[in-house]
Amino acid sequence: MKAGGLFQFGKLHPQKIIEMRANKKITVIIGITIFVLIGMAATHPPEDSFKNLKKLPKNITKQHLDKVMDEFKDALGVKCSFCHVHKKDNPREWDFASDEKPEKSVARKMISMTNRINKKFFHGKSKVGEENAVLEVHCITCHHGTAHPEMKQEEEKPKQ
Repeated sequence: MKAGGLFQFGKLHPQKIIEMRANKKITVIIGITIFVLIGMAATHPPEDSFKNLKKLPKNITKQHLDKVMDEFKDALGVKCSFCHVHKKDNPREWDFASDEKPEKSVARKMISMTNRINKKFFHGKSKVGEENAVLEVHCITCHHGTAHPEMKQEEEKPKQ
């Protein structure tokens, strides 16, 4: 073989060894960079995270939030507009973060009440809105599909 070739007396040429090491380092650096970027992208919170969640989990998914809201709607026999308003600048879009309607504040109090009842009387560890929550008392328990359930008072029985 020639003196400038890959092998020189059965050994790698020093220049080729340096080039191979440099290529290996570059490949490793690029691989680590890609791995770190993928990791960062996977843990980065979504840009459209929900605003003004006070009683529901901050990390709730859109699918689970929709499920919880549907349960509220069914339990109270209402639509979104019962608690939510449309945006002032675009009436076709909802302003879910707005606290303009007092019913939203009442709903938050009801969530707290439901959580307290489940904890105190049923030793519940779950809370309304949590994924796979196990609850004994739900909104439907009292509301039965009506927004403002009436309390029925028991008639006094005559003492005998």
